Amino acid sequence: MSHFVRVRTQIREREHLVQALRDLHHQFQEGENLVVRGFAGNRERAEVIVDTGSQYDIGFKRRAEEYEVVADWWGVEGNTPIRQESFIRDVNRQYAYNVIQDQVREQDLIVEEEQTLENGDTVIVLSERG
Repeated sequence: MSHFVRVRTQIREREHLVQALRDLHHQFQEGENLVVRGFAGNRERAEVIVDTGSQYDIGFKRRAEEYEVVADWWGVEGNTPIRQESFIRDVNRQYAYNVIQDQVREQDLIVEEEQTLENGDTVIVLSERG
């Protein structure tokens, strides 16, 4: 029986996804048709695979316009300190931050203030040049 769970995300761009994983200090690989390992030899295919340091992986698989997270969370949570909810929240948060930073550069905006709140959210105050 497969334990794989798929979680939809708002992540659309691989470059920002892999940058978020780098920023969060995850070891990963990217490519086509990589193997996500799960319980009892079950496998899924994905384009980005996070190495959890165990026999279970976390994958990001393209579905239409977005990526979904694919993992055997029973195995990941039972064999590593990684927890599904916090992992997905942290990746989504860092991904969004990286997208905003790119938009700031593209639109030539100025970051007036940046503050991280107690819950981990970031507030960024922007202004136009000139």
